[in-house]
Amino acid sequence: MAHYCVKCGAVLEPRVIEGRTFEACPNDDFVLWHDPKVVTSVVVEVDGGVVLGRRSIEPGLGLWCLPGGFVNDDEHPRDAATRECREEIEAEVHITGLIGVYHIPKTNAPSMVGIAYLARPANGSTPSAGVEMSEIGVFSAGSLPQLAFPSHRQILDEYFGAPSQTASPPSSAPARSPRPRRS
Repeated sequence: MAHYCVKCGAVLEPRVIEGRTFEACPNDDFVLWHDPKVVTSVVVEVDGGVVLGRRSIEPGLGLWCLPGGFVNDDEHPRDAATRECREEIEAEVHITGLIGVYHIPKTNAPSMVGIAYLARPANGSTPSAGVEMSEIGVFSAGSLPQLAFPSHRQILDEYFGAPSQTASPPSSAPARSPRPRRS
């Protein structure tokens, strides 16, 4: 599928920029950058476990997941996390911390940057299945069901303190030497 310049309408052509090939306009400086999507996931702590929902939609129909989803372009990731909890587990939550930031590689779609938060239900808020979930449950580290997304396993492994088997491979960038200290 051809892509076109947003400035002049010309068909984009391959151009090598900093050692990588991108689609770029032959007439001006437009480059079609392949930026990642930003998603949030929320570990909601309840009764000594975490809330998971069984998905009632694809991808991962019938499998379990953390509440979360895409960040809108005009939305702070923290606000997206609380919105997704309202939508998916019908609960108001208080974000209590940041678990981590993750690279989620994809082969047939843009990669994603995942931001995982820790939260607890707001006073009086009880999680229940939203429209994208057929049911919800509270699970401990030893009772986790099959998860829809490898990134959610990585987040939960980190949360529960287990070494992750699904982490992104280490960077191939050479390690930096520590900066010399001044006395």
